[in-house]
Amino acid sequence: MNLTDELRKLADLRQEGQLTDQEFADAKQQLLAQGPDAPPPLPLKIREEGISDGVSRIAEKTYWSSRWSANNLFFRDSVVVASDGILFRKGRLFGSKEEHINYRAVASFRIQNGIFLSTISIETSGGSQPIFVNGLWKGDAKEIQDTIRAFQERASNRNST
Repeated sequence: MNLTDELRKLADLRQEGQLTDQEFADAKQQLLAQGPDAPPPLPLKIREEGISDGVSRIAEKTYWSSRWSANNLFFRDSVVVASDGILFRKGRLFGSKEEHINYRAVASFRIQNGIFLSTISIETSGGSQPIFVNGLWKGDAKEIQDTIRAFQERASNRNST
């Protein structure tokens, strides 16, 4: 995406009320200051809290599957995107199943889009079974994918220096 598109996104977020004027000005200044080799910024809907000891910290964001999708009527799946990785939670009548995946362990991420909803598949390099989450809204699936890519790229840039 080019600079004009990024600035337009920022303006739209400010107009929708998701960014304050100060946040807009800071994000705009950061965008303009970035060089062409800079890693892509983290998705704007996930707010950066600050950077300590060289590791990006973001506010946790939870994505819930739609009740309209198969097997999610009573116990919806959730995906929590946080600074230390992804937490997948599958609810059950008695208890729940949770799995935490570090961003570095994500080997592949697939999105299968339907009309409104998407199914994501996350495979890890650790040998565990892939995680399938059905019934996420298309925009949410794309946000999760963008966040994983941004963290992986930042980690690879950090390791190469």
